[in-house]
Amino acid sequence: QLGCARLSFASPEQMKQLLGAAPGSASAFELMHDKEGKVQLVIDRDLLSGEFISGHPCFSTSTIRLKLTDFLERFLPAVGHTPVMVDLPWPA
Repeated sequence: QLGCARLSFASPEQMKQLLGAAPGSASAFELMHDKEGKVQLVIDRDLLSGEFISGHPCFSTSTIRLKLTDFLERFLPAVGHTPVMVDLPWPA
């Protein structure tokens, strides 16, 4: 769906450099730190069925919740990111 043969997660060093977060505490809200646009946000379409989106802003000690429309139409454009939507299969 993404047109690439191999995907991988970033190393802890790359997570810190690109998103300002440690593995396990990153969410889509860290895209505000990706000033050079090196990170591509990929969203499973099933996640778009809810009214809200939640995530940890830089640290997993707090959670922020936004209306999904505000996240997609205000936050992402403000931080210069356009998500790619995919349909992830669920195991049978």
